[in-house]
Amino acid sequence: NHLEVNVNQAEIKDVIGTLFKENDSFENIGFDEDYFDKGISSLTIIGFQVKVEEKLGFTVETRDLMSFATVNQWIDAYTKKSEEIGGKTRVDGVALQA
Repeated sequence: NHLEVNVNQAEIKDVIGTLFKENDSFENIGFDEDYFDKGISSLTIIGFQVKVEEKLGFTVETRDLMSFATVNQWIDAYTKKSEEIGGKTRVDGVALQA
């Protein structure tokens, strides 16, 4: 038996934005700036993805995220996924997958 909660775009933006700002690798990179152009590696992105998904409780395909280059694109992708799964997320540490 798992507890599910709803997440909305504002919460998704808050989670991703907070983690982005806390990550030293993203220092001085804006939400609309191409982080690959700023030297961020794909390994850093995967590590960031893991942290985001631990907080949000659902996943987006890594290959999809790798096609994006800005934090705002990530926010849009996670918002879309949240809408696809009905805004439900597990809060017991197990992410929902589509």
